[in-house]
Amino acid sequence: MTKVLLRPALPGDEPYLRWLEEACMRDYAVALWGSWRPRPANALILSEHRIMVADEKDVGCVSLFRRDDHLWVNKLYVAPGHQKRGYGAVVLKQVMEEARAIGLPLRLSVLTTNPAVAFYRREGLRIYAETVERRYMTSEAQADSHTPPG
Repeated sequence: MTKVLLRPALPGDEPYLRWLEEACMRDYAVALWGSWRPRPANALILSEHRIMVADEKDVGCVSLFRRDDHLWVNKLYVAPGHQKRGYGAVVLKQVMEEARAIGLPLRLSVLTTNPAVAFYRREGLRIYAETVERRYMTSEAQADSHTPPG
């Protein structure tokens, strides 16, 4: 089994996290909206981020936060050059277990231009709502009673 450790994001990780978001999301944003606009620097909340480490290398990140009725995955990025090695699946399973341990479902959204929806489906998540821009997914068995976050 692929081994991936999660470490808290630390001051100094911001450039890596900004690069990672652009490397993983730029093409999907351009396909959807026609351009790429990075998030403002002050929108990066380090305390919500964990860095994926495999073979002593930073290979991606996950960002999550707890809401009243679910654990929200804001980001799950695996760096180009490290994709298709199972890192994302290992980390997704870890955060799904965290959600289960606190008795909450895991939820996230995927841009409609991003083929990652197939990955999340393969890992057991289901679409519970769709908009022109996003597919909202959940780990809940019954996924038809929720509306997208507003």
